[in-house]
Amino acid sequence: MYFIALIYMTNRNGTKRKTKKVMTNYLLKKGDICCEKDLDRKLAIEDIFALYEEIADFMFEKEHYLDYVQNDLVVFIGYKMELEKANNKEGVSIWDAIFRRTMKNKVINKARIVELLQDVPLFYLLAFLGYAQYKNRRNQAILALNKK
Repeated sequence: MYFIALIYMTNRNGTKRKTKKVMTNYLLKKGDICCEKDLDRKLAIEDIFALYEEIADFMFEKEHYLDYVQNDLVVFIGYKMELEKANNKEGVSIWDAIFRRTMKNKVINKARIVELLQDVPLFYLLAFLGYAQYKNRRNQAILALNKK
């Protein structure tokens, strides 16, 4: 099976789709990506918060950076309106559960978000870190253009 996977991944016709499928199927069987021991979750989480402070500051809302974190934390599950429109009950349920876990007494709570990020699969944490980095880099590019 491994040999077949390599053929699909190196085939020039439709490489992206086949590579994506092979890798996704493998990771689903495995449960998560490799090598959490090589990563300090605490530092990754600190990086996420630092990036979101910059993202919120770009929007002149630095004091509301936790709102941005909470909003984007559920984005990989899907946009709630689209999940509801598609009658995706499982997606809505997961979305709601993640959203609720970020709150304490109906207020966004950093400690609760940290706790949640300690519990998510490594691929989710790293995807979220990458998403934050991507958004921040785009904002920095806009700032650079505006300075010219």
